[in-house]
Amino acid sequence: MSINIKQVLVDAEAALQQGKHSLALELYQSVLNEDPNQATAHYAIGTIAFQSKDFETALSSLNRAAELEPEAVDIAFNLASCLATVGDRLGALLQLQRATQYCQDDPVFVPSIADMSLRLGEPAAAVQLLSRLNQLLPQDQIILARAQGKLGNWREAVGILKRLNDATPKDAEVADKLATAAGKLRDYPTAIAAFGRYLQLVKPTANDYLRYADLLLIAQEADRCDQALDIALEMGEDRPEVHIIKARTARLKGDYDRVKSSLDKALERQPNHGQAWSIKAELAEQDELAEFIQILKTELSQTDQIAALNHRHQTLLNYAMADMCDRNGDYEAASSALAEANTIQCSVQDMVNGGYKPEDTEQSIARAINEFDPEAFAAPVAKIDQATSDITPIFIVGMPRSGTTLVERILGQNKLVFNAGEQEGMEFVAADFWHQLRTNQMPPAKEWSSDHWSKLRAQYLEKLPEIGKPIFTDKLPHNFRNVGLILKMFPDARIIQMHRAIEDVCLSIYSHPFGAGHGYANRWEDLGHFYRQSEKLMAHWSATKSPQILDLNYEDLVQDPDNYAKKLVEFCGFEWNENYLEFHKTVNPSFTFSEIQVRQPIATKRVQRWKNYEQFIPELASL
Repeated sequence: MSINIKQVLVDAEAALQQGKHSLALELYQSVLNEDPNQATAHYAIGTIAFQSKDFETALSSLNRAAELEPEAVDIAFNLASCLATVGDRLGALLQLQRATQYCQDDPVFVPSIADMSLRLGEPAAAVQLLSRLNQLLPQDQIILARAQGKLGNWREAVGILKRLNDATPKDAEVADKLATAAGKLRDYPTAIAAFGRYLQLVKPTANDYLRYADLLLIAQEADRCDQALDIALEMGEDRPEVHIIKARTARLKGDYDRVKSSLDKALERQPNHGQAWSIKAELAEQDELAEFIQILKTELSQTDQIAALNHRHQTLLNYAMADMCDRNGDYEAASSALAEANTIQCSVQDMVNGGYKPEDTEQSIARAINEFDPEAFAAPVAKIDQATSDITPIFIVGMPRSGTTLVERILGQNKLVFNAGEQEGMEFVAADFWHQLRTNQMPPAKEWSSDHWSKLRAQYLEKLPEIGKPIFTDKLPHNFRNVGLILKMFPDARIIQMHRAIEDVCLSIYSHPFGAGHGYANRWEDLGHFYRQSEKLMAHWSATKSPQILDLNYEDLVQDPDNYAKKLVEFCGFEWNENYLEFHKTVNPSFTFSEIQVRQPIATKRVQRWKNYEQFIPELASL
């Protein structure tokens, strides 16, 4: 006996709306028994199965529906959602492409597809899709801002969220997203103000105050960070992360007794906490090493517990072990721990972004060399206006672990110099510069006017913390890529290019947990390649014969400090005195791996350190 398929579909939809899923499924199945090619029934059964987490049935039914109606956007979208849920990213993206092809400018599906594209790591597709809409709702603008942020266009992201924040000042989600985006742009005043407003708009949790403390710490607002942490603790937050931030705040203030007590509290709560061990190993005294090594060995031997940790904790535990074994003279054990840490790092890098790509580095270096040619350097530079004439930067650049922290601390002995540490502002200015060139928004550098360079100069200075002194240092090593920009933006700056033996630099980088932006840090061939590319670019800058550039070898500085430190100080325009070599007696906040080393006098023990590892890491000799 045949059924009225149209009426049964109506009845099934009604049952579904009433939450009677079993009845709905029975009715949809009766439709398929009558007509196996009813796409609506396949789609409905697949959607119900997806919601019930019966993914096998869901995929089977949704795939059949898609075959029957390949232009149906809702079918393609739900199939993409299901594929993404079971981990088939490529299959999900293929279905999203189909949905994108047919959704046109639908105000419901366009944002939904854009949001899923973003979650699947395709921010460019999300931006392009949202451009179809004549008007973006607030939630659509948030998706667009997130997509711009994923593309590294944080300035656009912040602009979108600022405008949205002005239009909807009581929207807590917008305030939260603005705080995140502004923080990425290192616009800490905006980020802190936005997060403060978020706290006023919601009933804040202890975790909210923990997030606020983390932001304040990054902005180096140590006292306010402590206040936020105290509130989190009063609200019952007692996870290891609270005490880790407490330790980092104390380290920023130079209070190492409080650092250690905070670390002890963190490890009481999680004995295998990677970040706690990382800092504990760094601060360990020589007579504590043997005990700490044995404790950490015990933790690492509990393989089931270690396997349950995320990769970040696992790598930090192994780096901490390597650090302590190195200082204890057990280079074989240190080599083994480093191999384990870097193997984990490599697997994560490969999974997330495909690992280090030498061709990308080569193209980036070639682009910088071609853009900043003699003609570009002969063109106008930024004007030093009255607003910024009272502050002068000293940029210390080179490979990470090449001595940039040592140089900064030497110069910081001058009372006119503020040690600003590793400021990321120039990286954002550079990203914006290259984006404008790549998208033809601006002409080549050789055609830029003084006003153009002055605007970039102002953008960089806006991202700095409060300086309070007429001269400051920025020791972000990777700024070696941006020396051309610096010369155009700051005709009054000094630039010190640090150089160090390839074996020691690469071993030192391999021994530390570098993260995003250092994809070369975990394989020896990648380290050697990036090192040589850095030297190639710094040689290009040196070839300009600019009086603003000083090339300085780490080995020369530590082996003959009286001569080369004097040369460094005088290059910066200061009068030499022996006090410049007393930097280790001065407490100075630092977030970098070199912190402990620069609390000691200059010594040569780290020159040719790689020789200790030669028999255990044969790759070092062939770099």
